Amino acid sequence: MKIDPKHVRWLFFDVGDTLLDERDSMFDWCGQVASELTRRGRATMASDVYTARQQAHVEFATNVLQRILEILNVPNESSVFEIARYQHSLEHPREHAADVIAQLATSFQLGVIANQSAGTEQRLCNHGWTGVFAVCISSTEENVRKPDPAIFKLALERAQCPPEQAIMIGDRVDNDIRPAKAIGMGTVRLRVGLSAAQQPRGPEDEADATIESLAELPGLLL
Repeated sequence: MKIDPKHVRWLFFDVGDTLLDERDSMFDWCGQVASELTRRGRATMASDVYTARQQAHVEFATNVLQRILEILNVPNESSVFEIARYQHSLEHPREHAADVIAQLATSFQLGVIANQSAGTEQRLCNHGWTGVFAVCISSTEENVRKPDPAIFKLALERAQCPPEQAIMIGDRVDNDIRPAKAIGMGTVRLRVGLSAAQQPRGPEDEADATIESLAELPGLLL
């Protein structure tokens, strides 16, 4: 499928590193992990954890947290993740996100498909998007996670939209592009953040379009 806006009714967005910039939150989380490892006698810096997480994404690791520990050579320290707390309060809308969403909302129905903790819809409202996303599917609340195709099918069912009339927009090849494409959705990859260096492993990983900034979306879709 190639992008043909004339046949598109719905746009679905990932949240982390797509709608919201997670850099500050993620680096804070990495700092917590590093501090706890250091406290346990495994001297580690926040940048080490961040780089390991980035590598895990590039490798398409199925268990990112375990792979981080393997890269750091501390595979038996999984309990460290019970101490670290991801701070949503440090997130903020990605550059251009507010203007782009406002533009797209004039021509499409908008939704969210995201691996997120509880309260996703309220957090989006707190960033000024009250009532903008008509369907908001969060993994924790629905008990299903990307890349499981079921989460995409659930979103389409709630939207009452066939896959060929919907586009998934996200930053991860493995969690966003590949599974959405597999069920017939259009796909746009936003190449930013921890997953920016991911390389498609085959045709099934190739997005219909790849952009470097959300500011490119209106020109692509309107």
